[in-house]
Amino acid sequence: MKYLVAYDISNDTVRAKVSRILLNYGYRIQLSVFYIPEISQAELDVLYLRIRKLVNPKTDRVFFYPVEEIEVFEGYPLQPWEVEIV
Repeated sequence: MKYLVAYDISNDTVRAKVSRILLNYGYRIQLSVFYIPEISQAELDVLYLRIRKLVNPKTDRVFFYPVEEIEVFEGYPLQPWEVEIV
């Protein structure tokens, strides 16, 4: 399955840890949004539990959105792993 993971985490240290964890699974789309192109249900469960242990449920939010194939925007496929910044 493919997922978008978006988060709003107030603590800088926790936010950095969550970001590093997500980089092991996918690609950063925006500062707090990651695209995970392929993940099994078992891997997703592990990822969810790792992040859940870090965040404060009273102040932080983490959303996992299942998505279909990559969308096309104005004729350009949105594939961040192929984008190079120079």
